[in-house]
Amino acid sequence: MHEMPYTQAILDLALKEAGGARIKRIYLRVGWMSSIVPRSVQVFFDYLSKGTAAQEAVLTFEMTPIRLTCQNCGRTVELPYDPDQDPRRALADVFRKGCVCGEGMLKIKDGLGFDLIGIEVV
Repeated sequence: MHEMPYTQAILDLALKEAGGARIKRIYLRVGWMSSIVPRSVQVFFDYLSKGTAAQEAVLTFEMTPIRLTCQNCGRTVELPYDPDQDPRRALADVFRKGCVCGEGMLKIKDGLGFDLIGIEVV
């Protein structure tokens, strides 16, 4: 249910960027750790976009993996998106293991966001 206000914000931003033109496609980036469920966004979008220039626009989702950076050595650890795995469990495993340099100073760098990355108008 938390996706509704985020979907409304994305729709409002897309409509503003389109400047009155009909929107054919909206490109979204969803971080694996964001707790945003693309299917829920689609349901809310279909409802909220009725009667707007975005009605019937296709939503395209790009799932972003979780990336962590070691604050000690600068290495990046990436957890690729896996729809069958709980991201919290995968993240907990990485934090438990720490970095290959032996330090456990990992900081989340990517994989938390929900962003509008582009629109296609007709």
